[in-house]
Parts: sequence; structure tokens; C-alpha cells
Amino acid sequence: MLQLIYSPTSPYARKCRILVRELGLEPEIGETAANPFEDDDVLLRANPLGRVPCLVMEDGRALTESALIAAWLNARAANPWLCDWDDRRLEALGHGLLDLTVARRVEMVRESGLFCDFWITRRERGILRALDELETETGALPSPVSLGALTIAVALDYLDFRYPESNWRQRHPGLVSLHRDWSGRASFVETAPPAD
Repeated sequence: MLQLIYSPTSPYARKCRILVRELGLEPEIGETAANPFEDDDVLLRANPLGRVPCLVMEDGRALTESALIAAWLNARAANPWLCDWDDRRLEALGHGLLDLTVARRVEMVRESGLFCDFWITRRERGILRALDELETETGALPSPVSLGALTIAVALDYLDFRYPESNWRQRHPGLVSLHRDWSGRASFVETAPPAD
């Protein structure tokens, strides 16, 4: 059986966990929780980068990076999701939003004397630009159930989790609608990060 190594608070791992459920791959893929900040042995044996998600294959080799894992899962599914270049482009923009939000979070949890207002502000401006761009692009999604839409929905939920003061809903009704559609899905509810 394949093993997906994840952290319950990682939005990148959550994307893959949702996809496993949506594509009906649960019988083939087990899940193993790991804490990447504690140099978990299970994770480091599979992924020398020490990051989640990590999908350990039957032969022991591992796939790392959520976009690669998602593409592999989709290709393995009996009924894969439509995936064209426009959807991949929006998936990448959603990943960029995640990257900025995660980087902001990392900066915010440093000791008070170490965090840098410049980088926090820079990332917050990037988050706003990404939200504005995604708002104009939501109509280009080939389907509300696609890798791009999933990535965007996970990024929006991560904003709620780690940067609620962003108030992203105020100027982004298209994104509100996309997030609402995903929030009602069982896969989204089952993989929600634990409350701090």
C-alpha cells in the first residue's frame, strides 16, 4: 500500500488528502501523520527535504511536492479530473497564494526580535494581488472540480486558518462562491486542520 505522509496543518498535504478522497483512492493509499518541525524519522527516511506531503510508492521511492503528487494521483484515478494548461496555470497561481501565506505565517511565529515587518508587509501585498487576480480568473476555471479550483479553495481556507484578518471575502465574491462550494464537500470537512 502507498503511504501519504502529511501534517494536519499543512495546506499542501491537505490538497493531496482531499484529492485521494475525491478520486476514490483511499483503498490504495494510507496516511501517516508526521511533524516536519521535529525531524520525524518516518518523514526523513522518505524525504530528505523533511517536507510534507510525501507519497511513498510501493518500491520505497517517494514523490515530493504537492503539485507533482496531485498530478500523479489524478493520472492514477479511474475517473481523472479534466486537466488542461489553463487549469494548471490557475493551480500554479493558487500555489503561489499558498506560498505567500505560509511564508507570512513563518515570519509571524518567529521570536519578536527576529521577525521582519518588511517581509510580512511584502507578503501581505502579494497575497492581495494574488486574490485580485484569482477573482478575475475564477470564470476561466474549466470546472469547479479541478486541480486549479481545489488548490485555490485550499489556499482560501488556509487564509482563514492562519491570516483571518486578511478579510479576503470583502472584495472577492467569485472566490467566496468557489470556497463555499468546496467547504460543503465531505473531503474538505474531513481534512480540515485542527483548531489551534
